Formats: sequence, structure tokens, C-alpha cells
Amino acid sequence: MKFTTLIPTHLNNGKKVPARQIRSFLDDLVKQFGGCSNEGVTRGQWVDPSNAVRYRDESLRITVVCDRVMLDEARASVIRIGAALKQRAMYFEVRDYDGVQILEIPFSDD
Repeated sequence: MKFTTLIPTHLNNGKKVPARQIRSFLDDLVKQFGGCSNEGVTRGQWVDPSNAVRYRDESLRITVVCDRVMLDEARASVIRIGAALKQRAMYFEVRDYDGVQILEIPFSDD
């Protein structure tokens, strides 16, 4: 499966998320799932349905490919990142639940 999340570059109070903290999140995803891709900065807006507050976000779009048995672990990882950043919600998209494979290529000394 492939999952995508958006990691905010700024906290809800406007302060920038330290680069070392973002690197730590990415390192954790690599350790947990074997890799991740930083697809760059994306901008968006979200209205919190509980209070109608509009949040304008700049985030890093992060994609991870892993075995589908890791779905609950993937959700938990994104929730941990959101909690560390004191977010009200985190974007979490799952695609290709059965369609992505990592093909290992036999090593050759040629």
C-alpha cells in the first residue's frame, strides 16, 4: 500500500517547525517502514468542523510505501506526528492497498 500525509511546516500559532524535528519525523518513518519520499511543499486550507476556524497550511507531502498489514501502524505514526505538532487533525490518504510492490533486483557485479 501507499500512504500519504502532510506534515505542517508551521505550528498553529505561526511558529516554524524546526528542521531537526521534521528530519526526526522522516527518520522515524524510514526506520519504521523502510523509506519515505518527500514530495515537496504543498499549500492548502482546512475548516475545522468543530469550530469553523479556517487553517491555511504549508506542509510537506510525505509518501510511504509499505505492506498493507502495516495500515494501523501507519495511522498511529501519523497521529504521533500530529500530536507532537499539536495539530487538530492530520491528512492521511491510503492508496494502492493491493497494488504497490517493491521489486528486489538481484545484485550483479557486472
